[in-house]
Amino acid sequence: MADQVSIQDFIQKNEEGRAEVKLDRFPVPFVVHELSITEVERLRKRATKKHRNPKTGKVESTIDEELAGELTLVAGVVQPDLDNKELQTAYGTLGDSLGTLKAMLKMSEFTTLANKFNKLNGFDTSVDEDVEAVKN
Repeated sequence: MADQVSIQDFIQKNEEGRAEVKLDRFPVPFVVHELSITEVERLRKRATKKHRNPKTGKVESTIDEELAGELTLVAGVVQPDLDNKELQTAYGTLGDSLGTLKAMLKMSEFTTLANKFNKLNGFDTSVDEDVEAVKN
């Protein structure tokens, strides 16, 4: 007879993972954290554009994947506070946290930060790698 399973076994608090990303030009590390599925879905909706198909006349939605990825990264940055007025003023990006991050970082730094964030959130493997892992 199988052991009795309790619903309590499935009630777990999601502990938020964090990671520091040290970039040489900055004296303190950037800090990124994990996002919930709900948060990622909300950000993907923000990156969704609606348009009317000229052939069918129907309204269709498309996700700007690049924008969705950038919005997700910005939401994952805990330190520095990309919404900080002083920081945004210094970079000339008032009201634009994504613009602030892009103005602050060189391309290689942005990539380093994004890679660490993606790994923390489980976005660091491709579907092909996952299939290979399951096969082995």
